[in-house]
Amino acid sequence: MIIKIDVDGVIRNINETLCRLYNHLFNENLTPDDMFDYDVEKVFNKIQEEMGVTACNYFFDLSSKEVFLNSPPYDGVREAILDLRHAGHKVVIVTWQYSLENKYNTLLFLQKNKIPYDDICFTRDKWMIQGDWLIDDNPEFITDGREKSSKIMIRMPYNKECNFFCTRANDLRQAVDIILDQEKFLETFLIKEKNKQIEENI
Repeated sequence: MIIKIDVDGVIRNINETLCRLYNHLFNENLTPDDMFDYDVEKVFNKIQEEMGVTACNYFFDLSSKEVFLNSPPYDGVREAILDLRHAGHKVVIVTWQYSLENKYNTLLFLQKNKIPYDDICFTRDKWMIQGDWLIDDNPEFITDGREKSSKIMIRMPYNKECNFFCTRANDLRQAVDIILDQEKFLETFLIKEKNKQIEENI
């Protein structure tokens, strides 16, 4: 199978970095649990009010290296992806990075942290990339009606209120376990059905 995996909020923990940078600027104590909206302008509104630049500009342009290269990966993501590949699945990284610098720093991040993958696509139109599963934290991509892959949404405060029906997981490790367990269940079921047919024909 082809497993499409998002980067930010799934593999790379930029939420922690965004809060750290914001807290340093304004002596605040925000944590990723306080990120109630996917839109950084709504969560980190003081940046626009007090610095005269958008939060998007501050984080994703002025702090690109710190956010996209130096943010840590979530625990266990490398091992989870290796398990997918060892099971014979193809892993495609699908991520929307709006600037060339952010794309470059994302590639460096994956290399620096030895994150394995078979292919990578930088696109906002994730539905256009062929796949059997999509693992993402952004409700926009999970609820896109054009996306025909089976979906697993990584639980985050900003997608808590999303009422879209899909499988949910706490992290990539759990998402991968769901996929592999479902595959194992299906294989066992098909073997039983095949043996049943053989017995009926004897």
